[in-house]
Amino acid sequence: MNRQTTYVALLTLLPVIALAQEPIYNPDVPEVFPVWHRVADFSPALRSVESARISPDGRVAVSVSKFGPRVMVWRVADGTLLWEKEQNAEIECIAFAPDGKRFVTGDEDFLVKIWDTQTGKVLKQIAVDSGLDGITWSHDGRLIAAGSEKGDVLFWNAATFALQGQINVGSTVNSLDFTRDDKRLAVAGNVQTPDPQTKKVQYGGFVRLIDVLKKQVIRSYEGATGSVKSVRVSADGKLIASGGFDNVARVHDLETGKLLHSFPEPLKLEAVALTSDGNFLVTGGHQRKFTFYRLRDGQKVFEQPSPRTEYLDFSADGRLLLTAHEDSGLLSLYLMQSNLNHQPPGFYQQLEKKYLRNKDLKANK
Repeated sequence: MNRQTTYVALLTLLPVIALAQEPIYNPDVPEVFPVWHRVADFSPALRSVESARISPDGRVAVSVSKFGPRVMVWRVADGTLLWEKEQNAEIECIAFAPDGKRFVTGDEDFLVKIWDTQTGKVLKQIAVDSGLDGITWSHDGRLIAAGSEKGDVLFWNAATFALQGQINVGSTVNSLDFTRDDKRLAVAGNVQTPDPQTKKVQYGGFVRLIDVLKKQVIRSYEGATGSVKSVRVSADGKLIASGGFDNVARVHDLETGKLLHSFPEPLKLEAVALTSDGNFLVTGGHQRKFTFYRLRDGQKVFEQPSPRTEYLDFSADGRLLLTAHEDSGLLSLYLMQSNLNHQPPGFYQQLEKKYLRNKDLKANK
């Protein structure tokens, strides 16, 4: 059985598990267990995995690399490489369609490509006028948004691939994230200002919120003094987290813009992520570890040694964390372990009755 046949069989046999709503994780300190590590950039020089995402059903992952430019699709269960495609230039960013059957990449060949997840076939190719550093797909599946190195946010219809508008928000857009209702888009990047006397370029950072329908900036979040490399909106739509080259991760109130937390770190930040239960912010960057901060009190509670981190991505159900690494070409998967010790007696039995179809459980209802 070849890899593609195996992939099809897995999608047929394995059911999709819905997002768990119960508080099954330790709310005080995350319990993170390494599942596997894989080399995802085979360049003979430097190696870097620029971005990596887990499919909406949690079954496959995609990584994109820099010096040995490839798109690689992996089976999450055991890290098996299902297929890979060599590219002409560095691939910077990737995002899945909500159904997981397609994903989109942006690269330094000035191309947006829509891929078939199962076969690796390029379904559509869109030429743009600069490199792309960030890309995302709306939760309702209708829009693809990308951020360019010219500071433009571009929107395409995900069915027809027609350009539906664009807005310039700075000099470079590094990261984008739709709110859950897809009405707004968080964007982050930098503004480059040449000094009139020295001609040296000064980099300032920004985090902004765009009204998707109007293609207008409706809010800016203050504080960043260096290029912002990553931005994320919380699952409940209340928080916006960012981090970048001023070595600080920040969490703002999405609606008011109020700064809620500021987490300084010793080196530059490349990635932030929020756990789906809202308990933790995760940061990664040039420091050889990624870090969990507890949001209810702003405390640093966990550090995981790793190579320099380029990207962090949680699975939709919050159970898995995929990390992409610079200086090693490494792709890593971690499991967020459940722990019910903080729950009252009988909580485990409640979960059994809710989720299991065992005959003995039905008889006791």
